Amino acid sequence: MKKGFGILEVLIAAVVLGFLIIGLNKLQLGNREALLRVRERDAASFIAQHVLDSLGAVGINSIEEKQKDKCGNKMLVHCNPDYTYYFGNDKEGISAPVSYRVEVELLTTSFKQEDNTKFEKLENIYAKSLKATVLWKYKGQDQSIQVAKVVR
Repeated sequence: MKKGFGILEVLIAAVVLGFLIIGLNKLQLGNREALLRVRERDAASFIAQHVLDSLGAVGINSIEEKQKDKCGNKMLVHCNPDYTYYFGNDKEGISAPVSYRVEVELLTTSFKQEDNTKFEKLENIYAKSLKATVLWKYKGQDQSIQVAKVVR
């Protein structure tokens, strides 16, 4: 009787182990890509909410449409084409900047209260509906997220 393993068994085990390691490596890379995409989407959501909250803090009377803003022909309230968010740690030299473009539109839905008297017609706007669109590139593909909010 022989003791130990033959060369053929060892080679087959090495090939199987190699395929397992390659599969785990591909799985890890896929998880890393998904994590980066989720981080960028979370940052975009944070930026959109921050811009909408800032406009809400200013007050609805100062929210008006500007014609032909920096972002082109859209009727926008706010446009910031250069919003950069850094991922990673600068101390280790692994920071990855992502550039975002923020566009805020004033939607046609306004919340109005109209009072008609014998002498005049009064219109009071007590809230405005805003939609923030955040655009960025991920591996050369355009990505976007939209967040809507009613500002009072």
